[in-house]
Amino acid sequence: MTFGENLKKARKNKGFTQKDLAEIVGIKRSTIAGYESKNQEPAYDVLKKIAKALDCSIDTLLAVDYNSYQVSENNITKEILNNDQLKLLFNEIRGMSNDNIEFYRNLIKFIESEKG
Repeated sequence: MTFGENLKKARKNKGFTQKDLAEIVGIKRSTIAGYESKNQEPAYDVLKKIAKALDCSIDTLLAVDYNSYQVSENNITKEILNNDQLKLLFNEIRGMSNDNIEFYRNLIKFIESEKG
């Protein structure tokens, strides 16, 4: 799928018209129409505003398969929110550097392999 197709789906899923989204983002309705139907692409700062307005990630808007990506993103969120231990763990790691996250992932893998 293209960015335009993903944008249209995400906008409709949120219940917004092109005009609604344009007003929230601070651009013209015709600009949203151009993104959706004429393969035009927004500048990065506008893309960030669109993703925020639609309550989705930039990755979701740019995904090759919007539906699969959206389902995956929603499932991860639900799984974290519905598990108190995962919420605690997520809050612990969210401020860490990628190197530290990788270190702890490897540590967990090592501990799990030693159990078995």
